[in-house]
Amino acid sequence: MKKICFYLKADIKRLLCSPRPILSVLLTVGVLLAAALEGIYWDAGVLYVFSLVMYGMPAMMILICGSVAFADSFCEDMEHKYLMQQLFRGNVGAYVSARMLSIFLAAMLTTALGIFVFVNILHLRLAWVGTSGVEQYESLLRAGGLRGLLEGRRFELYFLCYGVQYGVLSGILSLWASYLSFYISNRMLVLAAPMILYYFADYLLAGLFPGKVNLGLIFSASNNLFSNDLFAVSVVIVAAILNFILLKPLMEWRMRGKIYE
Repeated sequence: MKKICFYLKADIKRLLCSPRPILSVLLTVGVLLAAALEGIYWDAGVLYVFSLVMYGMPAMMILICGSVAFADSFCEDMEHKYLMQQLFRGNVGAYVSARMLSIFLAAMLTTALGIFVFVNILHLRLAWVGTSGVEQYESLLRAGGLRGLLEGRRFELYFLCYGVQYGVLSGILSLWASYLSFYISNRMLVLAAPMILYYFADYLLAGLFPGKVNLGLIFSASNNLFSNDLFAVSVVIVAAILNFILLKPLMEWRMRGKIYE
């Protein structure tokens, strides 16, 4: 655990000294603002505009923005010959565990912050719920997630929690992108991998659970699994844990292979 903390501290320092997390947030905000300018009826309010923007391509594009923060860090370490320097100070298991946490947290937090900044920019000019957006608000109260926050009209906290929940998906897909970086030398393709993986995962879920489960249903707070907030959040947490458990031995195995190449 001490070695993991050492690596984690180094990764956090590396992130804080890098402009890439800020770039990740700005890209997320930029993608969402560009989508919001595409003929959306603004008088309906922030909640309505956000719900439309997060439906379809923009929601997948910001997964790429989240990966910009740190998903290609293994590529950087190998490209600049940092890998052996890192491993001399600890071991493969601690290094991989700490880096996985760093990649996941960087993607999750930058995605959440980007979403939070975006809705607050909208709120500078729009009400949280406009006069023509009441129907959308009532629909979310019936079938959406985080309904306690919506009922109490705590919209700032609602969008922050929404961002964190969707950010978990960004973190998971960034982890898979970082794993692919051991096999793909093109860093641009690595950073684009989360959107490709999103399509693949949705296709797989559609085959296993036709018409019942998809990534949007699990990770978007606009939906609510079995109308139970606790269950919906638990599924998100379990999904993150399972991906960690699956990826850690795969990354360690591949890392050891890279050492002896």
